[in-house]
Amino acid sequence: MDIKIEEINATRKAATVNVPADVIDAQQKKLLGEYAAHARIAGFRPGKAPLSVVKQKFGKDLQKELAQRITQEAYKSVRADESLNVYSLVDVKEPEITEGQPAEIRFEIDVVPAFELPEYKGIEVEKSDLAVSDEEIADMIKNLRSQRAEFNKVEKAAEKGDYVKLSYEGTIDGKPFAEVAPDAAIYGKQTGTWEEAGADETFGATIKEIVSALVGMSAGDKKEVTVTFPEDFSAEALRGKTAVYTVDVAEVRERVLPEMNEEFFKSLHVADADELNKQVREGLETRKKNMATSKKREELINKLNEKVDFELPESALERESYNIFVEYANMQLRQGVKVEEIEAQREELMENTKDAAKTRVKTQLLLSAIAKKEGVKVEQDDINKRISQEAYMSGQPVEKFVKELTKDQSRLMELQQNILFNKALDIVVEASVEKQA
Repeated sequence: MDIKIEEINATRKAATVNVPADVIDAQQKKLLGEYAAHARIAGFRPGKAPLSVVKQKFGKDLQKELAQRITQEAYKSVRADESLNVYSLVDVKEPEITEGQPAEIRFEIDVVPAFELPEYKGIEVEKSDLAVSDEEIADMIKNLRSQRAEFNKVEKAAEKGDYVKLSYEGTIDGKPFAEVAPDAAIYGKQTGTWEEAGADETFGATIKEIVSALVGMSAGDKKEVTVTFPEDFSAEALRGKTAVYTVDVAEVRERVLPEMNEEFFKSLHVADADELNKQVREGLETRKKNMATSKKREELINKLNEKVDFELPESALERESYNIFVEYANMQLRQGVKVEEIEAQREELMENTKDAAKTRVKTQLLLSAIAKKEGVKVEQDDINKRISQEAYMSGQPVEKFVKELTKDQSRLMELQQNILFNKALDIVVEASVEKQA
């Protein structure tokens, strides 16, 4: 098959494939034979109907499937052309096939532009501090005690870390939220909710200023809290607006840490304080090593990206922008943000994903080139290990996870690509050099 290439831009091309008449006729003959072998036509035994009768009865279906098969074969020839380095198929117009005549099929494709792979071995990275201090161990043990704390009702002012039962209602310019911003009414009123006084992090519809104001309040206290929503607040209707909340405290519960005694050690499956300290130290060391590895990989990716610049396929950028948007949307949904609020920000969010998408796509293309140069392969054992890890993280049995995965070929292909990219990045990491302090 002859291929004629037309350049649309640096990363997009049109490939017109000329399919000879003899190729079409051979495929038509093969297809007709397949139909005839299985066709059930009145008056004939299965598989015994004349080809002319089969062709007359199934003409439209034969023509449609023939066009699909010829298109598939033509696209295979485009992908096989190493000079193109096809990234993805953007568009194709299904051809009209005429018996005994050649056909032209035009594919619009995105390609990976030629670029010179930069030096990826011996890249310098910052050396991480992996030492674990006694203070870090003490903080971790305090956290473990906090997780097992009791909350006793007290008649005193709430301190940071205590839990408070409260109700609050806000107004904007003296009007209730339901009137001013009906789509964001969830931020306007709560009744009988529990919050941690002075919490460093808040989630969902929790207002940071209200949580901070709880410190020093006792049961029966009432307070007004003024909140000005930032210009980038998740609920567009509230951006830049100032609300006044009336906060009522119903109950305060004091956090009481458990004693460091035999019962506490038993709950953690350790014999005593020495064994607990040892276990915590080992856990922190492992965490620091994992964090250092992640930091190193991120640093190497950034430095690798800085070494070379080239155009990126448009379809790849569009797909990755959408993927990042979906990741953000899912995170927002888990934090209690409404679908309508996310959808209202869709255009702005998609615009904000472009830089991150460029970095991701460029990184993938660089790692793919490294994998090709180093002869990296994805083995079945690699796939099995990754499937086991993902099944464990999703809480599903491996058999069920595999069954679902095999139904989704695009997801399976994505998993294989991620394995390939990680193996290529491992090569870069192993060949990196840590800066000496």
